[in-house]
Amino acid sequence: MQRLLAPPFALLVACSGAASNPAPANDSGGDVAPMDDAADAFVDPNTPYEHAIIEARWVKLQNGPTVSAGKQDDLFFTDAMTGYLASGPSFSIFKTTDGGGSWNKSVTQKGTYFRSVAFLDAQHGFAGNFGAGLDPAISDATVLYETKTAGAMWTPVTNITGPAAGGICNFSVIDATHVVAVGRANGPSNVLSYDGAAWTSVDVSADMTMLVDAHFTTPLDGILVGMSQNNKCAAFHTVDGGKTLKSVFESKVGNGLCWKIQFPSSLVGYIAIQDTDRGPPSFAKTIDGGKSWAEKPLPLQGGAKVPFPAIGIGFMTDQLGWVSPEDPTLPTYMTIDGGETWNVDPTLKSPINRFRFVDKKTAYAVGGATWKLSVKF
Repeated sequence: MQRLLAPPFALLVACSGAASNPAPANDSGGDVAPMDDAADAFVDPNTPYEHAIIEARWVKLQNGPTVSAGKQDDLFFTDAMTGYLASGPSFSIFKTTDGGGSWNKSVTQKGTYFRSVAFLDAQHGFAGNFGAGLDPAISDATVLYETKTAGAMWTPVTNITGPAAGGICNFSVIDATHVVAVGRANGPSNVLSYDGAAWTSVDVSADMTMLVDAHFTTPLDGILVGMSQNNKCAAFHTVDGGKTLKSVFESKVGNGLCWKIQFPSSLVGYIAIQDTDRGPPSFAKTIDGGKSWAEKPLPLQGGAKVPFPAIGIGFMTDQLGWVSPEDPTLPTYMTIDGGETWNVDPTLKSPINRFRFVDKKTAYAVGGATWKLSVKF
């Protein structure tokens, strides 16, 4: 893929790592908005809740972390007020305790490109480093850091067995004990599983040249997304923590990369396809929990041959969500009908790499800047 074989630091503008209450059991790597029961899923686009989301407007946080070029990759909230933001270009993790009104550096470490962040509870969290070997500015070979003090102190993770990973792009939190880390863009491709005590790494490079994101529902059962050996955006299903993979999706257009995966409910999920050189633009959707996927179109930008490098994708309900490209000159789109139609959202500026849905009324997004959506419902 020509775009991805460009100078490595160009890749850093396009990869990462939902939050719930202090023990985010509903966050399985796909920015899931917690649902109390089936009645709370709000899949009917004509409900008052859906209309409240449509009427809400994204607001750029004036004091939120911002970068002048490229993007920041991830953020994670342990509750509606307390959150952490991974800013690779700043070599830092930022923390807010007032719902994004103000941010302070939790850690700064030159040479460590903090790519992703996730928490098991209010105190215990992990941060992923993109890893050394792709750019001289990234000198730190430690791929994982851990805090047990709500970000007051971060220490290297050394209890990892199995093949060494080159770096971490994303976390998939399963419950208060288990989390899966995956990486990385440009390879190697590894699945790292944490059981509450130690980490185990599995090399999946035989199937995936790049591994960018994941959605796990149990410590063993999950969907991995990235690039196949055919240099296409691809998704794989595993039932044994990555030891064996089954292909469940591969995009029609070559030289594409699956970037973010997100499930607003147990059956409905979406994948952003980072098409960088040929088009037509598209995304992938499942309605059976990831067993099968359909590739669906995004709006054309000047013609079918023009690419749309989608990276961030996030849905508050099965029907209502956003997709955003890496290119800051292209728009972020919103859909209210499950991706059948898309319209420009003028209140949210590209690039957005990660959406997080803290609860039914609060969402955050991060990329070049930091954004918040407050739903009055």
